[in-house]
Amino acid sequence: MLKDALRNALKDQDLKARDPAIPTAESARPGADLPHPADSDWGRMLPSVPSGASIGRYQQASVALEKTWKNGGRRREAKALAAARSKFTKRYEKTAWKVIKERWSSLGYPERLYRRLKSDGPSPGPIAERLFTRRADQVKADGNDALWHWVTTGKRLKS
Repeated sequence: MLKDALRNALKDQDLKARDPAIPTAESARPGADLPHPADSDWGRMLPSVPSGASIGRYQQASVALEKTWKNGGRRREAKALAAARSKFTKRYEKTAWKVIKERWSSLGYPERLYRRLKSDGPSPGPIAERLFTRRADQVKADGNDALWHWVTTGKRLKS
């Protein structure tokens, strides 16, 4: 009886199996959209590094390969690799500071602390990633000292 009622209710429905919907950019987890070395000329010059590796791993492999090439008499290739690394690093830092500025403003953090942060010259990548965590929404209430300590170190200020 229940089977018949269900069949009748779903009689005109298309019940074929479908692939799940692919998540769109809007439904993806928000975060710092920073360039990755694997997508650049520099990353393509380092095929031995796995594509999901960190930037530090790419830098380490790049320096080692540059030294090897210089000692092997391939100075032109070593110079090209160093130039590609420098170009990527500049683009990465510029993008990271832009992301930091936008997120900083959207969180309502003091402009004065942003200027202080930028003038101190820390690596912008980790800071950009920190600003897209849950803690970023809560730390403003702890005060400017706590905000500064968390942004620069990633740790809570001990009271």
